[in-house]
Amino acid sequence: MKNTIFIFSILLLFVIGCSATAVKEDSGVSNNNSKNEKLAQDYFIKGALLDLKGEYPAAILEYQEALKLDEQAGIHHVLSKDYLIIQKLSPALEHSRAAVRLSPNDAEYNFLLGSIYKIAQRPDSAAMAFEKVIKIDTLFYQAYYHLAQLNEAQRPLKALEIYNRLIELRGPEWNALVKVGELNERMGNVENTISTVEELLKLNPSNLRLQKLLIESYLKTNDNDKAIALADDALSMFPDDISLIEYKGNAKANQDKWEEAATEYQKLIHSKELPFDVKKRIAGGFVAEAARDSSIIPIAKSLLIEIEKDSSDWQTNAFLGEILLEEKNDSLAIIHFKNAAHLAPWNSQVWNRLGILLFESQMFEEAIIEMKNAIQKFPDDFVDNLILGLSLSQQKDIEGAARALEHAVRLNPNDLTALHAYGFTLNQLKRNDAALVYLDKALFLDPENIQVIGTMGMIYDSMDNFEMSDSLYERALLIDSADVLISNNYAYSLSERGVKLDRALELAEFAVKEEPENSSYLDTIGWVHFKLGNYTKAIEYIKKAISKDEANATLFDHLADVYAKMSNKDKAVKFYKKALDLDPTIDNVKEKLEKMDEG
Repeated sequence: MKNTIFIFSILLLFVIGCSATAVKEDSGVSNNNSKNEKLAQDYFIKGALLDLKGEYPAAILEYQEALKLDEQAGIHHVLSKDYLIIQKLSPALEHSRAAVRLSPNDAEYNFLLGSIYKIAQRPDSAAMAFEKVIKIDTLFYQAYYHLAQLNEAQRPLKALEIYNRLIELRGPEWNALVKVGELNERMGNVENTISTVEELLKLNPSNLRLQKLLIESYLKTNDNDKAIALADDALSMFPDDISLIEYKGNAKANQDKWEEAATEYQKLIHSKELPFDVKKRIAGGFVAEAARDSSIIPIAKSLLIEIEKDSSDWQTNAFLGEILLEEKNDSLAIIHFKNAAHLAPWNSQVWNRLGILLFESQMFEEAIIEMKNAIQKFPDDFVDNLILGLSLSQQKDIEGAARALEHAVRLNPNDLTALHAYGFTLNQLKRNDAALVYLDKALFLDPENIQVIGTMGMIYDSMDNFEMSDSLYERALLIDSADVLISNNYAYSLSERGVKLDRALELAEFAVKEEPENSSYLDTIGWVHFKLGNYTKAIEYIKKAISKDEANATLFDHLADVYAKMSNKDKAVKFYKKALDLDPTIDNVKEKLEKMDEG
């Protein structure tokens, strides 16, 4: 209806304009002009009727014919509007300029020109047009809005001045108030917003939109008591308003009254009107707080379970996974993280979280499966490649581990874990020189990393470079004399060589004291006693090691060596054969048996 009134208003102006022109003209010229004006009116009317039907291209053709016969500002104006509707900015701008040129003090014409400049991203020209509109008509409210919007980015104070002027003219207009609030907040003037809205509410205390704006401002200034009081007042009139409920919940949460906040949020979670994303955001806040305060965990969990009844979403699964980890329920947490990864296969961080959790839970086979899936989607994701490599190493797929870890090191050449793991894996592949290159770099990054030092000591030991290995082991023990693994490995190295056996025994005794059920440490102390000639003690410790690890061929080989040294041939043969049964490739056992047979 509004468009119809506008079009026929223009039409009326056009007819009046033509009549006035006809009166002023003489005889023949007057008759000719009158005929043109009559034709122009006909074309204009046809164009106006086509506009009513929404047939804008056809209307433009009629207006153009009218313009040829009688150029008037009104025709240029409607042509500009129609060109703008069909998104042809250049002719829209051309005709709008012409309309303003012919009728420079028409507010509507100048407003349209400003609007076109704004759409064409010519803010300075648009601002000039809107300022002119306001000079022509100080109550042209839309011009104030557009002018203020143009100033928001670069001249916020100017924009604020215009919005405040608009509020003075129109009263507490919501959109203007929101903009005032946003601009004041941007400039750190939230207090100004509060004082303005408080005054406005005195004039109109039941205005819900003003109440909400004021509550939001109170929340921003952490004046939570006022926010709650005003929210309660508003809720007495609008008990089901979800925005008010959320404001109250936010205020309670700001006061660390999480149980009271949860009471409010529970109402929101059950609301069908509240968007699912908002529900997730609320739950996410509780999850974050639960990470700091374990007493919040049950509340966060109950909210998430309630949300998940509506829809199984990757974020709710991830949130539940985090909560379950806080509850030490790793197995159920893994299920939720797996769901999250499969619901959001594009989210690399979820795959990372799943991989790390599976590895830490020693679920290496599953970690391999999931990380291979992840790498198909993110072939250059560092974490996925690292976890895959570490998991393959645990499953004794050394070649596969090396490939994954090599790629991880290429992706992040300064990551200590990747360098150490790759160096260790290269050592397992008997590529010790290459292994030491990566371990040297790791040690350069962290000169006191005992794990790296210990691995390097083990490699140099295997290369019979005992000066380097002993130096590295001693260096590690200077850093941490209580490191059990270093103590054990150093003790075993010394005992194998039959040197510094008192030092070896001291280190081995410490390791066994710290971890008395560790089969490797029991074997080491047994082997030190063997080298010292304490055969009874050696047998005692090695048998205890076997009771912990009955499938370890090396332990039976060591036990056989002790019995051989004690000239107990039957038992020596028995245990050598047992070692060969467990591992036919074990070094020198066949030679030892042959010598026993010869003897």
